[in-house]
Amino acid sequence: MPGTQGIGSVATFLLPGAEPMPLPDRPGATVKPVSAARAAEAAKEMEATFLALLLKQMRESLDTEDGGGLFPGDTGDVQGGLFDQFMSRHLAEVGGVGMAAALARQLHGPAPETHTDAPARPPRGYTSGPARG
Repeated sequence: MPGTQGIGSVATFLLPGAEPMPLPDRPGATVKPVSAARAAEAAKEMEATFLALLLKQMRESLDTEDGGGLFPGDTGDVQGGLFDQFMSRHLAEVGGVGMAAALARQLHGPAPETHTDAPARPPRGYTSGPARG
């Protein structure tokens, strides 16, 4: 059957630059979570891309009539494109708008749950026992 060469009972999943990991032949198989450094780098790149698009839209909203705009005379938008790219990367490197941190938290997964033996405090104004009449 064409297209089935090399497929056995255990599939192999490969991320770029990673060692092959066998995935079991069962529903709900999972792959190791990404490292925090890889998640942070991917999130930073995503934020830089978002900021570049945002800067481009902001720059294009400037009045370009009568030689105005951010780069007057740049008819091919070369200077504007380079400005957007370098400014967005710089902004992402120095902290950006917080989008990279939020994405990295999402990519890294939830924090492990902690359990305590202490009972939760009742809400303010709550009284236990029969209702007062």
